[in-house]
Amino acid sequence: MKGSNSKQNKALNLRLVLSEIVTQRPISRVEISRRTHLTKQTITNMVEELLHIGLVIEVGIKKEGAVGKPSKMLDLNQEGCYSFSIRIFPKKIEMGVFSLTGVALVQLQTQYSQGNELAVISESFTALLAKAALTSSQILGVGITFVSNKEHNLSTYQQNMDFKQALTETLSLPIATESTASACAAYQMLYGEAKHLHSFVCVHISDVVEAAVVYDRSIFLGANGLTGSIGEMFVTPETDEKTVELGRLNDFTSLNSLQKHLGKSFNCHEDLMQYCYDSPKKFEQWLEKSAEPMRIAIHSLETLLNCQTIIMGGDVDSWFLDKFITQLRPYIPSIAQYGDRSVVRLIKVPQVEELTLKATATLPLHAALSMGNMQTLSLPPIEDLQPVQKFIYFAE
Repeated sequence: MKGSNSKQNKALNLRLVLSEIVTQRPISRVEISRRTHLTKQTITNMVEELLHIGLVIEVGIKKEGAVGKPSKMLDLNQEGCYSFSIRIFPKKIEMGVFSLTGVALVQLQTQYSQGNELAVISESFTALLAKAALTSSQILGVGITFVSNKEHNLSTYQQNMDFKQALTETLSLPIATESTASACAAYQMLYGEAKHLHSFVCVHISDVVEAAVVYDRSIFLGANGLTGSIGEMFVTPETDEKTVELGRLNDFTSLNSLQKHLGKSFNCHEDLMQYCYDSPKKFEQWLEKSAEPMRIAIHSLETLLNCQTIIMGGDVDSWFLDKFITQLRPYIPSIAQYGDRSVVRLIKVPQVEELTLKATATLPLHAALSMGNMQTLSLPPIEDLQPVQKFIYFAE
């Protein structure tokens, strides 16, 4: 994306410069100028402010070309700011403090009862900061994902937004909320498999199946926040004998469908994974039933979106994902086979067990990188913001 050298476009230029540093780090001022078409003076002004607030540091020197002068390289400051990550499940909450480069400092899981989520999070927030030897002023923002074991609906979405606003007032911090799939997509763009991609889809296998569609490095949010509910996609021509409805992807490839196949209910995904590992025959029977519906879903995504690739992960273990993806091959022929490909059709998330809480932690930083992303934020009064928050979100 090109920037503007007009003084009135400081916020746009800041987001462009910061985005280049985050995704291409370490990177020189010369390279940022080359990639954004901003003048060297504009780049210098932006970088000096980022250095001043401690969000960026200089990490070394690199020679630009055969005759060019050595350039100082820029990187995110691991000790400049931190992110607080929250995943809210029906009965438990996962939380952690992460550096802006994705390094976990401290994490915990705790149970809660309905109605006391705010109190549990507030108490845990204080405890985790103390354990990490940090203060609230060092937290750039909070990322939240809500993990439901039911299909998405608009009333649940509104409840989540109300909770986000209440948490903003409780912690007096910026709060960024996305679906788990969208958080994973944000992580992949900033630090993972999609750092150099402009169009891809993240598929997240959990109790329901979610997806995040990325086009031109922006996550498509949709009109009401429910974009990406591909589990509702019809994937079979047969109808259910009881409901007379067509078969949906959730009916075959979600973890809810797996538990239904096993005839058991599990308190957490870890227990489900362990049972499948210990009972491979039952798990493999489910795999055989789930493969064709997911093949159809992948074909549909490729046909509609012509994305560069599909990145698959979920609330599952690595061995589970290996077996699942192996079962999907060979893929259904699609338009993805045409033209020159620089990346494979389907990418498995590496170390998938560690991704989701880490991905949620990227949301406050990801929100700052474009005006479109800012709509995922809930902000406290501007007078309550720290200087780094005012600068990164408002360029002030």
